[in-house]
This record gives sequence, structure tokens and C-alpha cells, in this order.
Amino acid sequence: MNMKKFYILAVLALTSHFCTAQYSIKDSFYLTHQNYEYKKSINLGNRLIATLSEKDKKDTAYSNILNLQFRNYLFLRDHKKALICAKEDSILQYAFNNLKDSIYFVLKARAINNLGIAYKNLYEYKLAEHCYLYVLEYVKNNLGELHLAYSNACNDIGLLYFNTQNLSKAELFLKKCLEIDAKLIGKNHLDYGLTCNNLGLLYLYVGNYEKSMYYFKQSMDIYNFHKAFKHPRYTQVVNNLATLYNRLEKHDSALNLYKKNLATIEKIYSKEHDEYFFTLYNIAKTYFYTHHVDSSFFYINIILQSNNIKNNRKYQNHASELMVKYLYRIKEYLKADSLCDVLSDYETKNEPYKVTNTIHSLQCKLKTTRVCNDTVIKKAERILNNVQYHIDNNLYTFSESEKQKFFEEFMYSAYFIILSAAVHYNHPALNQIAYNMVIKSKGLSLSDFEKVKKRILNSNDQKIKEMYFEWKAQKANYGKLASLPKDEQMRKKINLDSLKNLITEMEKKLSVQSQDFQHVFTPRKYDWQDIKNALKNKQACIEIFRIESLENTSKDSTVVYGALIIKKDSPAPDILIFPNSANLEKQFFTNYRRSIKNKYTDTLSYTVFWKPLYDKLKDIKTVYFSPDGIYHQINVSTLYNPETKKYVLDEVQVIHVTNTKDILNQHTYTTKNNYLIGNPKFDLQLNIKENEKTKQERTFEGFLEELSQLEGAEREVKQISAFLPNATCVIGADATEEYIKSIKNPRILHIATHGYFNKGQYQSSTQAMLNAGLLFAGVVSYDRMEIRPFDKEDGKLTAFEIMSMELDSTELVVLSACETGLGQTGKEGVYGLQRAFKVAGAQKIIMSLWKVNDEATQLLMTKFYENWQKKGMSKRRAFETAQKSLRKQYKEPYYWGAFVMIE
Repeated sequence: MNMKKFYILAVLALTSHFCTAQYSIKDSFYLTHQNYEYKKSINLGNRLIATLSEKDKKDTAYSNILNLQFRNYLFLRDHKKALICAKEDSILQYAFNNLKDSIYFVLKARAINNLGIAYKNLYEYKLAEHCYLYVLEYVKNNLGELHLAYSNACNDIGLLYFNTQNLSKAELFLKKCLEIDAKLIGKNHLDYGLTCNNLGLLYLYVGNYEKSMYYFKQSMDIYNFHKAFKHPRYTQVVNNLATLYNRLEKHDSALNLYKKNLATIEKIYSKEHDEYFFTLYNIAKTYFYTHHVDSSFFYINIILQSNNIKNNRKYQNHASELMVKYLYRIKEYLKADSLCDVLSDYETKNEPYKVTNTIHSLQCKLKTTRVCNDTVIKKAERILNNVQYHIDNNLYTFSESEKQKFFEEFMYSAYFIILSAAVHYNHPALNQIAYNMVIKSKGLSLSDFEKVKKRILNSNDQKIKEMYFEWKAQKANYGKLASLPKDEQMRKKINLDSLKNLITEMEKKLSVQSQDFQHVFTPRKYDWQDIKNALKNKQACIEIFRIESLENTSKDSTVVYGALIIKKDSPAPDILIFPNSANLEKQFFTNYRRSIKNKYTDTLSYTVFWKPLYDKLKDIKTVYFSPDGIYHQINVSTLYNPETKKYVLDEVQVIHVTNTKDILNQHTYTTKNNYLIGNPKFDLQLNIKENEKTKQERTFEGFLEELSQLEGAEREVKQISAFLPNATCVIGADATEEYIKSIKNPRILHIATHGYFNKGQYQSSTQAMLNAGLLFAGVVSYDRMEIRPFDKEDGKLTAFEIMSMELDSTELVVLSACETGLGQTGKEGVYGLQRAFKVAGAQKIIMSLWKVNDEATQLLMTKFYENWQKKGMSKRRAFETAQKSLRKQYKEPYYWGAFVMIE
């Protein structure tokens, strides 16, 4: 809570009619409060109030007494009595309505703000928000925004939004508070330290640990400077910093801080203080997550056996939550389920924006209940609704690293438990919830980015548009500089972290301001019924999902692969589990890739990867297929059915989509220009004849000096240009990275060159996107330079740079190169070229899953365009017909099955 004393001290000099004896009590009342002796201060306050006449109770000094008494109750967490004080103070302000001195504006703002604090602590969030918004408007109109009363309200409404999980607004108001405080009271004031702590908590929650550490340490430095070790917020800051150490897996450092804090609290307060119990809880939690379960249980019991804790539901719940995990760990599932039900019911009634206990409760149900009942369904629905709340209110303002943490720590927990419930019960209602969960989460950051972009570009605000294009320019610059070798970055004194922070702040500002244009573009929320209704007869949708096994207790996680299936006549989505899930990613995928590479007939892969689905697809002719996990690296059309002696390509039309809800989006295109890029001249110093060592595959192994020209790629784009009107064909030395980046919103962008993805375990999506790309003219020449100029592109167009291209009106991007569909697979899909072109706006992408043969690729692409443009086939049919045609000459899937079309 906020501890600002500015308006307390401002009114102490006001005259009063109290007698000498009353002054003595009053002085003691203030003194004990300032010394953090809240129980004594309350008793003195009650004695003081008892001596006041009715006339005294209409004085501004009485407002001060009520405020301090409110604070006393607040720090002792007696929120009901705090509310009584705040209400009385608020009513008192009516007596000052006609007085226009600024001090009366301050008093009223303080009283209503206190009312908001009391309501917030009693979970009356709407009433609290109403109070804070009133104060903000009232202070703005009467005192201006550059006032501590405004800062105070910003801090408190920021905390409210943090509690209600509206994180974007929380960050906005807390930063505003910090900005005002820096100007009015300075960066060394205790109140400034308080807001630093609040921001540190926010960033801790969203997983931005770097910022969290920065603000916590700032806060600690301020408290240490003032030696404010008895301050009621000091021990909270210590606890928060220790929690951050836990998140960073510095568990020993965390335990040391917690235990020192425990001794501090015991010395200053007592063992019955709330913060003492909270620190015990944190110690117990640390022991639990470091697998010292017995030590954890010891501390949990200390908390739960205390008489004082029984009157504090918040800390009782904290300890009980940990007890649930302990009971679950030792397989006392019935006891865990019983306790978790109590916690979940309390959470549902009192903390509507929190679902932690609901997730735990549903997990317990999976261990104890074989039959799906209304309780299970309601819990799943609540979790799904909470996910939607986060998508609507928070995701759009998260930075890239924050989104990544959000997916890992919250979204996947919700996704996992709902999918696990669907697998466990196979109940129609749960299957519906599971399907809705999948389509909400798959490609989520892509759709979120599109939402923000469309709001900005369709608005009439020129200023925000300029900010958007400046942000894109800075991102492009970052991508270029990040591609330079580390020694060159150091020599040129390039500070990538500083530039990345600038880009992140710009992105957040754009996202927040885009909310002002919600009326311009608000995407519709789809569910499984909408998808079902869009299907035609003999069509189906398949959502592949990958989760960790609920039974898994080892570090080597066992995965479960499954599918949710919708047909035109489905009363609810059907669910199936692949019987060989544990081996799909290892031995079976290895077998699939080996058979492709070595060009032998593979009779196993169909059985494990497709047959379980095929058995559910009787009479289905078209399947919209949304992959997950290992299925991103498999072209299911290449799987060979040993019974029918046919490939999946011959048995059913498989349409690859990022998310099956994409079939509901209709696009129209007005642009007509088509660009075909092929066989760039990689080494500009050599004559083309000297570099005509042709290569059979359109890839390179990391040695630019060994790059070969691609004659087939050049023939390919020249032949295709004959089928396309308004076609610009660019080859050789003209096919530069600069030229590609200058292209805006073509109808078709066809690129035939070398592609690459440097495999590795990257810590962020940015790193992964910087390690996938396409090569263009001059790449070898640039790499050979000892000093690389800033004003020249390096010839490597990375996926990170592609994201900033303007392709919103682009109907089709063809990546006629090797392994352009590969990337780092994460919980949000594949980070690579496919994602980059989708972010840039491309509607459909043709890309490859393995190294491609130059000549076969040329024939495939030429035939595709001939079928589409000359024979009038749909893109999908033209592509599949071209694959079948190529198969007559090249029978093995290695040649005709490398490419997939993503819609």
C-alpha cells in the first residue's frame, strides 16, 4: 500500500481547539504511529477520539486522526476497521465542500483514496477502482497531475490493476507515479522506494527478471540509506528480492535472505506478525522446490498450527496451497483434493482474477475422480475464461521476453491442465473447452501482433503511425547490428542491450496507445462451433497437441501427443491419443527423416504418425491440419500407407494451417505486382563463370566461401515469369538484400536461393529468429570485408529482419530454398522463416522441411505456377497436382515432398 505522508504533515500545523491534555494524547498517538507501534497508536487514537466533542469532529484535525487510525488498522491488516475509518473520513469531507483552499482538495483526495484502499483489501475491486478513478479526475481538475495526491492515486490504482491482473494498466500507472515522485520528492525518498518495489513485483510476475532486479535493488538501497529497517514495507522488499533469487534459481541466496528477514521481523515485531508467517511460507516454498520436502513440511506446519494465523485467511491460504503440493507430491491425492477444493472455492468467490488454486484443484481431480462431473467442467471453464481475460487485457503490452515467460509459466499451465483433463475424461464438454483452449493459444502472439498493427494502421492518428514506422526502423537496425560478429560489435561500440530496451519501450507504448483504436479493429472471438459451421461435407479439422504426461515425475519428461478432431456433424470435438507418443520425437521421427534422406520406402511412419487419425476420418476428403511439436517437421502427405500402397497425398487432401480458426478468415487482394528473385550472385568479386559450380541442394553448411550458384533457381524464376502478369524478375547481382527489403505488399513474392537455419538451443525467440534466413547477392563479398560498413546490407536476410517487411497485402510467399520451414520449436510454434513471413503479413507460404534438390524444385515450382495461372486451378490443387506430376519423374518423397503450403 502507499505510505505517502505528504498530506498528513501538511495539515499538522492547522489550528485545533483541543485542550492541553488532548495535545499530549495526540502527540503520543502520532509518535507511536511513526515508530511503527500500531497497536499502541490505535489505543491512543481511540482514547483521543473519545475525548472529542461533536464540534471537534468537524475539524480538519479530526480528518488527520481518522487517516492515521486508518493506517494503523491497515498495517495490522484489520481491513474492516480500516474501512470504517475511511468511510467516516470521506463523509467528513462534505463539511469542507465550499472551502476552496488547496489543502481541502488534498484532504478529500486522501479520504477517497483511503476508501479505495480499504475496498481493495476487502476484494471489493469495482468499488476500489471507482474511488481511485474519482480521485485521479478530482486531483487533475483541482490540483493538476504534477501533484503528490495524483501520484498517490496512481500508485494505488496501479496496485489494484496488478491484483486484478490488468497488468498493462498496472505498469502504466506505477510508472506515472514514479515519474511524478522523481520530480517532486526525488529518487531517494522512501515513497519513491515503495513504488520501485511495486514495479519490481509487477516485472517479477511477468517474468522480466532484469527489470525486477533493477527496481528491487533501487528500493532496497533507499530503505538502507534511510536505515528504515522498522518500516513496515522494508521486510516486504527483502522477501520480494529473495523470491526473485528463487526465480533465478539462486536458492541459497534466497534462503539466506528469508532467514535474515525472519530474524528481523521477530526482533522488531513478533512471531505472530503476518510478515513473519509470509517469510516462513517463502522458506517452506524454497525447500519444496529444491526437493527438501521434509524441511518444507516442517515450516508449513509451524504456520498452520499457529493460533494467530487462523484469523488471517490470506496467509492461511498461502500455507494451505503449499500443503496441497506437499500432499500431492507424497501421493496423498484424496487429502490434497479435499484441501484444494476449499482453496479453489475461496479463490472463485474472492479472487476472480486468480486461477492458481483452480488449476491445482483440477489436477487433484484427475488423480481422484474417474468420472467427469459439473465441478470439473466448471473449473476448466474458469481457467479458460481467465486465459481469455489475459489475452484481452495483458498480452498486447508484454515485451518479447515477458510473453515468453507468460507462455511458459501461465499459459502452458492452463493449457496443460485443460488438455490433460480432456485426455483423462474424454467428455464432450471438456473436449469443447480443450479445443477452444488450443485455438486461443496456438499462434497467439502472432494474432496479437496483427491486432495491434491493424489498429494502428487503420487509425487516423498520424503521430502513432509515425511512431510505428520508427519502431519498425529501429527493429530493422537491431537485426542488422545483431548479425555482426561480436568483435566487430565491440570495435564499433554497439550497445545492443540499450537498443533492444528502446525497441521494447516503443513497442509497449504502441500497444497501449493502440487500445484507443479498439473500434477500428477488434477481432472476433471464435470457438469450435464457428469452425464446425464453416466446414463442408467430408471436411474435417485436426488440432494436434503436445503436452507432458500427467504421470511424469522424472526430469526426463514423457510427452503425450494427441489430436482434437471436428467434422461437419460432430456434436463435440473428438479426441484421440497417439499410442506411441513417447517414441514419436525420437526413434520414429529419426526413422522418418532417415527414410526421406536415404530414399527408401518407409512403411512404419504412416502407422505411428497418421493411421490413428485416418481411422477417425472415414469418408473425409479434406483435412485442415494444424501441427504441434514434431509434426511441424513432418509432411504428412509423404507418409506411405503399406495397406493401400498409396501416400496420404493420394488418399486425402491435407491443408496445413497455423491454427484451424484461420479457415474463418477471408482475405481479398487488390495488389497485382509479382516479384521473382532467383540465383543471386553471392560473390560479387568473381565472374559468374568462375562461380558456376552448381549445387544439387539449395542450402549451405555455414561456410560462405563454398557457396555455389543455383542455375536451376535462375531457370525457375524465368520460366515462372512467363505465367505471371506484372512480374518483375530479379537475378544475379541485382538480387540484393536491399532490393528485397524495398519490396512492399506484392501479390506474390517468390524467392529461389540458399536458405539456412543454425540449429541450437536459443534462450529467446529473438536469438532463434536471428539464426534463420535467406542469402542474397554480395553475401560472400561482405563476409570477406575486414571492416564492414554500416550503410551496406550483409546479404543475409534474417527471419528477424523479415518481420519488419510490409507484406500485409501479400497473397503468397514462396521460399524455394532448403529447410525454410525449420526453426526452433517452442510452446508458441516454430521460430523461423515461416513465423517471420506470417508476422510481416503474408497470407500463404510455401516452404521446405528438408534439403531440396535444385532441378526437382525447379520443375515443381514451374508446374505449380502453370497449373495455377495458366490452367486456372486453385493454389492448393495446383500445388498438389504439381507434386503428383513430379512424382512421375522423381518417385521418392525426398524430391516431391519437401515443400508444404501453409495457409
